[in-house]
Formats: sequence, C-alpha cells, structure tokens
Amino acid sequence: MKLFLIGIGSSMVEHARVIEELRKDHEILYWVRSPEGVPFERSHFPGTIFHEYRDALKGIAPKEVDASRFEPWGAREIAGFYETESELLSMMDKWYPNWPVNQRKDFYYDLLRYWDGVLEFLAPDAIIFNAVPHEMFSFVLYNLAKRRGVMTIMPDIILRQDRLIFFKDYKKGNEILAKMYGPEAKTRSQGTIEDLSDDMRQYYLELSSSKNPAPRYVAGWKLETAGWGKFRRHLKAFVRFVRDGTVYERAAMRFFKLFKSGVRDEHRRFEKRPDYSKPYVYVPLHYQHECTTSPQGGVFVDQILMVKILAASLPVGWELYVKEHPAQSLAHGNNYTPFRWKGFFETIATLPNVRLVPVDTNSFDLGDTSKAVATVAGSAGWEAIVRGTPALIFGYPWFMHAPGVLRASSVSECRDALRKVEGGFKPDTAELLGYLSLMDKVSFRSYLTGYSKKIAAYDEETAVREMHRALEVTLSS
Repeated sequence: MKLFLIGIGSSMVEHARVIEELRKDHEILYWVRSPEGVPFERSHFPGTIFHEYRDALKGIAPKEVDASRFEPWGAREIAGFYETESELLSMMDKWYPNWPVNQRKDFYYDLLRYWDGVLEFLAPDAIIFNAVPHEMFSFVLYNLAKRRGVMTIMPDIILRQDRLIFFKDYKKGNEILAKMYGPEAKTRSQGTIEDLSDDMRQYYLELSSSKNPAPRYVAGWKLETAGWGKFRRHLKAFVRFVRDGTVYERAAMRFFKLFKSGVRDEHRRFEKRPDYSKPYVYVPLHYQHECTTSPQGGVFVDQILMVKILAASLPVGWELYVKEHPAQSLAHGNNYTPFRWKGFFETIATLPNVRLVPVDTNSFDLGDTSKAVATVAGSAGWEAIVRGTPALIFGYPWFMHAPGVLRASSVSECRDALRKVEGGFKPDTAELLGYLSLMDKVSFRSYLTGYSKKIAAYDEETAVREMHRALEVTLSS
C-alpha cells in the first residue's frame, strides 16, 4: 500500500522501528516528522517526500512539492467544509491567538488547496497519524482524506496510558468495540473479573475500589509542568524569545500583569464549596487547548455550551457542580487565555443551579457522590462508569460505546439522559467487564509518550512488535 505518515515515527525510537518494518511491505510516499526527532536511516526511504513538522504547521511546503500548481478553492468547494472551518478557527487559538478571523480563514483556505493537491497528486491508499489529528494541517488532511475515501488510521491512549487502540474515524471509535457495544448492538456480552488479563484485572480493581486512585499520567503531567519540568519549559521559551528579539517586551508585559486581576482571581470570587447532601451532576472541565476538546469535542470545544445545556436540562432540585482542571492553572498561571477568557467563570457561576467548586476539591469525591458525571470526552467519564456512576458524554472519547455511557448533544437529549439517571440508571458491571475483556483483545501494548514508556510493564521489543502487528491488521481490514 502507498502510505502517508503524519507525525508517527518522529518522537519515539519504537515508532521509528515500526516504520522500518512497514517500509518492507509498503511504499512510504510522504512523511511529516520533526528534524529534531529520533534518528533513522533516511537512505532507506529514497522516494519519500519529507515534510518538516514545523513547516507543516506554518503552511510551508517541502521543496519537493511545487505548491504553485495547486489552484485555490472556490466558494462551492469551501462551503462543503464549513464544519472543518469552524473547528479549525478554534484550533488556531493555540498557535495564532492574535490573528484576526480573516487571516485565519486565508491560512485555512491555503491548507485546503495544498493538502487536497497533494492527495490528488500522490494518491495514497492510507494515512497513518500519530494521534487523533489535532494540529491545523493534520485536521484538514484528515477531513480531505475522509471526503476522498482514503483510509485514515490513528492510535489513542487508553486505560493507564500503557495500551493503545487503533481506529479509522475518531467520531465512530474502534470498529470492533462499536459493533459489539455501540447503539446498533442487539445484545451486549457480559463478563466476569476472571475473564480479564492480569494487568487489566489489577487496573479494574484499583480504579473501581480505591478511594482516590489518582491516574499515573496525572503525576507524570505534574512532573512536566511543575518544579524542574516547569523550569525547563520556561528556559526553552526564554531562549526562543531571546532569539526572536521579544524577550524585553515579554518581560515588561509579565511585570505589569503582576498587578492585574487574572483568571485565578476571577475563579476565587465565584467559587463555592460543594454540598454533598444535594443531588447534582458533576462537570470536570477539560484542560485546553488539547485533543480531547478539539477536535474530539466538536462544537463543545466551547465547554460553556455544554454547561448551559446541562443547566437547562436538570431535574427539579438538582444542581450542576463545575470544577476547573488543575492543570490549567499549572500551565497558564493567572493569565487569561483564548480558552479561559475574562468572564469565563463568571458566566458559568451565574447560570441557574450551577455551582463553581474550588479547584482543590477531590474529583473522586465529587464523582462518587454525584448522580452522573458529564464531560466532553475526558477520562473522568470513564473513571465514573468503572466506579458505578453514569457518564454523560458530549464528544468522542475512546470509551464512547462503553456500558454506562449516555450520549447527549442537545437539551432534549440531555433531559432524556438525566431522566434515565433519575429513574435509577447505572452502569451494568457484568457488561462493563465484558467490555474490558473485549478491550483486552482489541488493544495492544505500546505507548505514545516517554512517560507512558516509563510506566509500561513490558519491553521495547513488545511495544514495536505489537504496534506493527496492529497496524498491519488495521491496514488490511
């Protein structure tokens, strides 16, 4: 098969080794990777077009591609991708927050022109991404490929982050899980704890019965965003600002910000301690900007929209408890951002029957005592159903078909879901164990990040072998 590789094989030695195996049976036409990535033998890919990752982000074509031959799109073609455009305009807040809307649109139109031209010119059979496409160029490429009928494959991290699954469409999820547990499944298989592998059983027991089973990836994230990890990030940024000549301007801006009220101050003004004796739905906000809300959240990248729908759908006497993600403050401090603008928390806290709870409130206490946990596509929804609490899901997480999940995207759907919860709906433990047993079979042991590699209880050879096998199976299906 003729393949495009987008990001994969750039940051992990194991992934580069998987690509070496793939080239033996497939033709690698195009490879987006970072020049600072892991070493590989470039001579093994004599006909491959290499596109530097940062150039792809900036819309700069590789020298092997004459982008001038690709014609601009017209109004009719652009209109067919309005959903992509809406998502991309939000996505650009991460990379180009100061760009006006029309500059963003012009950049987007150039992405459509270039990547559609590349697909037409090279005609790949499949595109393998390193994650759900969440960069501007990869998201455009993904949507163009779907329209053209080109196979797309992407991994997602599951459970402890030491296993992966592949799927071809992030809105549909893994095909086997969807078939056996999705809305069209006539019956759902049940299971027992004995059906699970040793590591899956240990994971399930720990998450379902521990009082505060803080996920390992949270500890890893804190290592990267606090202490020495935070110092390293700031040092890299400082060096970059020295090189681009903005260091003095940024230092002055940072000094004056010390005397201004910020997003933390706004949160403190409106927060209120939870009352666990009241019936409530728990809403843990996502860290942004990340893949789980853009693109996996769709329109609910605007989390306030989700909160407003939930607030309008609550049964009489119920409240909504909203909690900020602690990583948001670790990463951005007291600064307002395009995702936590001035008035963000005031808007939430002043909605009827909505309570903004302090960030240090224990998330598992909130989830365990709630009637339901509502999230766009966050792991809190998965943790809830494993611990026996229903989850309302507005986006497209890997566990979207799991027993105990109720999907909602409007007030009417949300009201229906909450009526079920009010009537006693709970996750079925036997069905959930059957789902986990199937997850044992459809997932594979490998990782996407250095931290995931550290916690993995298997060696590098296993990670390479199982990822290569899973890719070949997916490519042939």
